[in-house]
Amino acid sequence: MVGQNGDELRFVESHLAEIRGMEEELIDLITKISEIPAPSHDEAERGAFVKSVMEDYGFPVVTVDAVGNVLGFLPGKDPSRTIVSMAHIDTVFPRGTDLTVRREGNTLHGPGVSDNSASVAQMLLLGKLMARNLPLPHPVLLIANVGEEGLGDLKGARYFCDHVQDYDFDGFKLDPANLVFINIDGGIDSIVNAGVGSRRLRITFTGEGGHSWGAFGKSSAIHGMGTAIAGIARIKVPASPKTTYNVGVVSGGHSVNSIAQSAEMLLDMRSVSGEELAKLERQVRAILDSAAAETNTSYTAEVVGDRPTGLLSPDSSLVQGLVKLGAENGLKLSLEASSTDSNIPLSKGWPAVTMGFKRSENAHRVSEFLYIDSLIPGLEFAWRVYAALLFDRF
Repeated sequence: MVGQNGDELRFVESHLAEIRGMEEELIDLITKISEIPAPSHDEAERGAFVKSVMEDYGFPVVTVDAVGNVLGFLPGKDPSRTIVSMAHIDTVFPRGTDLTVRREGNTLHGPGVSDNSASVAQMLLLGKLMARNLPLPHPVLLIANVGEEGLGDLKGARYFCDHVQDYDFDGFKLDPANLVFINIDGGIDSIVNAGVGSRRLRITFTGEGGHSWGAFGKSSAIHGMGTAIAGIARIKVPASPKTTYNVGVVSGGHSVNSIAQSAEMLLDMRSVSGEELAKLERQVRAILDSAAAETNTSYTAEVVGDRPTGLLSPDSSLVQGLVKLGAENGLKLSLEASSTDSNIPLSKGWPAVTMGFKRSENAHRVSEFLYIDSLIPGLEFAWRVYAALLFDRF
């Protein structure tokens, strides 16, 4: 790794004053993005808005791919490195949620205002500034991607990475060997360099059913599923590598005096270790078999989520460079494992991290909010991150 050179310094300083005056523009953009409904699998309206912003900001190439990812390409002189950033546009909130954004002192409140509207808005403003400096030292691709949350199952990131060589940006083709990912999500104090893998199952139990009095003794889907849940709850998992499970949703039956013919649950299993995740799933499936046999029921288990594990070494030049850059800017960046869009490139052995550039609280709740005074320092640090990568500092 080399230190900051003159070209990098001039690039950084060329827009610092403008960045420091962008607070109201950034808040306005966050608000507009946040107030457009975008539940996973239903992001088209928000995607169309983001596309129009990229075009207004002077991105030379803007396109929407087959799954709804919005891609803005900024050409560069040297294709030996292409910097890719993904910031997901979907949220966990269903249509019908009140998405009104309100400002209260130093806080901005609204469902999804931080996760991930602020990240998308920051990415767009960074692109606006870079679009004034074309051609860049290296190409940059900014992606407002779909399907990150919940059962979206990293759909947008997965599609992009699986089809990376199919994209054509006015004749420029991506080379997987030259990609570096700085994905934007989360808070400003950490670098996610390890992908937490997950397997999610929709498990449906079926029983004979009948009247609770007249058919007493007939098999119940709820009893079968309950037996399975009790068994799952007794599974012992390692603290390291961290491995977890959770039955998050249950449903079944239709009346208090009916033996349930059908019951369903959603099970989430996670680990930073692919081996431990596979072991946990084997244990779960053995418990399902046993519960069905014990209660004279049957079941099906559908995989509805499958996120791979991955790791970028803490000793890699990218991670070490980012940690050092953070320290130079007063940030002590911790290394974290999480389930983010970076799971997909990491699983392919590509250098990828996920970083956030703001501070917030209550993610995934309608009470979500962010701290306004973190937005511009975060945007400034993000600008320094891109400059360091564009000028090969690490």
